[in-house]
Amino acid sequence: MTVRFQAFHSIKAIGNREVLFNWSRTNPLGALDQVWRPKNRDELQALLREYPTRKLRLIGSGLSFEPIHSVYAEGSQALLVDLHHLRGQLAKTADTVTYQAGTPLDTVYGDLIAMDRMLPASPGVIGIQTLGGALSTGTHGQGLHQSSLCDAVEALTVMLANGDIIQVDRTDPRFGAFVMGMGMLGVLLDVRLRTVPNRIMRCTKFTTDYPFLLEHNERLNREHGFVKSWWFAWTGESHIWLVDPASEEEVVRYRAGGSKPLLLEEGVDGAMNTALNDTIDATLQKMARDTKDEARAGEHFETVRRFKDASDLVGNVYQILCKGIPAPQINCEVAVPLERMQEALEILQHWQERNPGALHYPFILRCTGPSEAWLSAAYGKSVCWIGFLVYLAADGTFVGGSMEQMRELQQLLVPLGGTPHFGKHLAMDLYDFPALLPRWHDFLALKRELDPNGRFENRWLGELFANR
Repeated sequence: MTVRFQAFHSIKAIGNREVLFNWSRTNPLGALDQVWRPKNRDELQALLREYPTRKLRLIGSGLSFEPIHSVYAEGSQALLVDLHHLRGQLAKTADTVTYQAGTPLDTVYGDLIAMDRMLPASPGVIGIQTLGGALSTGTHGQGLHQSSLCDAVEALTVMLANGDIIQVDRTDPRFGAFVMGMGMLGVLLDVRLRTVPNRIMRCTKFTTDYPFLLEHNERLNREHGFVKSWWFAWTGESHIWLVDPASEEEVVRYRAGGSKPLLLEEGVDGAMNTALNDTIDATLQKMARDTKDEARAGEHFETVRRFKDASDLVGNVYQILCKGIPAPQINCEVAVPLERMQEALEILQHWQERNPGALHYPFILRCTGPSEAWLSAAYGKSVCWIGFLVYLAADGTFVGGSMEQMRELQQLLVPLGGTPHFGKHLAMDLYDFPALLPRWHDFLALKRELDPNGRFENRWLGELFANR
């Protein structure tokens, strides 16, 4: 039987083996004969019990930083486990819903809207992530009044390294470890999520300048429900989305249109759009040159092109915010404590002045409130997540110096308490994780207790957690 993968994956021959490559098509995840899709949890449990030393990693949708889930260097017996068959809704109550962990987030969000419900957490931008993968790597949204997707979880069903199945809920003192476990404590099987009544939202969009962003970004995050800012540091422009409940009149118009996203053309600022459009055109021209795509046909052009002719929007929160497009890239995200956000922006502004034309995409600023997840940079505190990226060319190469620049940007944020997103590209040697994450050693002790043979660990994770 042919195993189908996401369209952005690729399969290449290495020697006499067909090998699955990551979403940027640059690094191997595992040979095809290492990829395993258990048909049910009984098959998974049988493997764990019958082969107690066999290593395995979960792949999810394969969007994470590839060393986290790669088994290519682990030996032919290591497995890359895809929970493709373990998906779908299992149960629902008035205020919760339970899904198998292999369920794509798009499915969860679509079901919730049909139930006239939503999660209390703002969504990440890419809905093709699996629920289990999004939780395990700490996927988060935007807005100080919520935190990561983990914090919408009420309970988990987990299969441990020995095949035992346990339930972990909020009364369990280990809850914060399991809810963002990076696939190292066990295999997530089921997830029970808290839901709240659906609210139709209005997204107000405007473009301003760097001094305004520096002075007002924290205030905006405190005053509005969900806030996302894109900072084009090379021009100084800042494009900001404020997402709040829509007015009664806007909700009526939205419903009358079949509950499809409603564009509010009357709110458009012509001068604002003209200035931003010029910046977008210049950015697209640079991207075409750097990624060797003069036809501008790659998905990455659409991620930038969507900023053009920005209009206010009415819709549900998923229609507004879950708009990501997977495109091959080197993507980093570092959280700094909220009180050091202004310092971070000033440091990055100086870097941009020294490195004009380096990035393909604006800095992405997403503030979140405190998280309960032990391995989250937001554990116990509010943070500002700062994202930055460069896109890869169709041939898998990237413009010279890109990797060095990604490392340099991370390094600049370390003195501010900068802590990386574990699902994205990171230079692990830059970070003192035990100092940054108060529950680091607690997580490590629990990992040793539950998986003493390290069967859910690969070489990269072994190095990450070794001797710290």
